[in-house]
Amino acid sequence: MKRILILFVVLTCVESSLAQEKVTWNGYLQTRFSDDFRSNTGFSIRRAKLWVGGPAPFDANMQFHVQGIFRYQTSGTFMLQDVYGEYKMPFGFVRAGQFVPDFSLERAQGDAFIPLIERAAVINALIPSGDTYARDIGAELVLEPKGSGFHTSFGIYNGNGGNTKSNEDRQFLYTNRTTYDIRFTDNLSWTNGFSVSYRDKKDLSFPSILGNGKTFSGTDFRWGLESHLKSRSWELQGEYIQADLENQKSYGYYLFGDYDLDRLNGIVLSTEKLQVVNTSYSNAPWYIVGYSHFFNGQKFKVMVDARTQYLSDRTNYGGTVQLQMFFN
Repeated sequence: MKRILILFVVLTCVESSLAQEKVTWNGYLQTRFSDDFRSNTGFSIRRAKLWVGGPAPFDANMQFHVQGIFRYQTSGTFMLQDVYGEYKMPFGFVRAGQFVPDFSLERAQGDAFIPLIERAAVINALIPSGDTYARDIGAELVLEPKGSGFHTSFGIYNGNGGNTKSNEDRQFLYTNRTTYDIRFTDNLSWTNGFSVSYRDKKDLSFPSILGNGKTFSGTDFRWGLESHLKSRSWELQGEYIQADLENQKSYGYYLFGDYDLDRLNGIVLSTEKLQVVNTSYSNAPWYIVGYSHFFNGQKFKVMVDARTQYLSDRTNYGGTVQLQMFFN
C-alpha cells in the first residue's frame, strides 16, 4: 500500500507540473469474491492500476505512457507494466519501450472493458508473452490508414518478457497482426484477422504450456485467427490460437456473445477450451454465464461470473463477484 501511495503522489505531481501539456493520470480497482465450491474461497484484489500519459512537451505527436499495477500474483508488490513512447502519424504510429505486443484481439482489449471477468485461458497462456504478464520490450510499427478499416502491425522484441535484461542471445521475437473491418451500417461492423509470431530461443520458461520447472529451447511459432461481429447492443467474438514449440502443439479457443438488456444491465454467454502440453492441466471446455450491472458505465460496475467444467471423474465449478471502480 505504501508503494501505491507513493506512485499516486508522483503521478499527481507530474500531472500538476505538466498540466499545460494535457498530461493525465488515471487508474482503477478490481476487487472480487471467488469460490470454486471445493477448497478455495475468499476476497482478493484482482488488479489495481495507475498510469500517466499524454503528449511530450516538445512535440504533440509524441505520446508517452507509464503504468504500474498491483496484482495478487505478485505477492502484494507494485510492479511496472508499461513504459513506452509513441509517435503518431497520419497513417498509424510507431511505439517503442515495454508494452503488450500486438497479437490477438482479446489481449488488445482492455481488461476493464471486456464483458467477462477474465480473459480466456487460451489468451493468457498462448500469446507470445503470456507468462510474463503479456509484456515484452521492443518496437512496433502500426499502420491504420484513416477510413480504410485496415490494421496491420509489425513488431520486434527481445522475446524474454517484460521487466527483463536486454537481449543477450541476439535472437528476437517477431510479430504481425492484421485485421480488416467491414462496416455494414453505423451500428453494425464485422472485423476479421490473424496474428503470427516467431522466435528461436534457448532456455525459456513457459509454465502455462509446459508446467513449472521446465524450460524450452528451439523455434516457437504461434498463430491465431479472430472474428468480431458487433452492433450497438450486442456482439459475437471468437478466437483460435495455436502454439507450435518444435514438435509440441498447444491450442485453444473461446467464443462469447453478450447483450445489453438496457443501459444498466448486460448478460454474456461463453465457452472456452485450452489444450496444452502440460498433462496436469484439465483441458475440457468451460461453459460460462455472466451478468454486469453498470452504476456509471464502465467506471463503476459489478460483474457476476458462474462457470462449469465437466471432467470424466468430476465437475468443476467457479463463481466470482467483482466490483470495478475507476479513480479518475
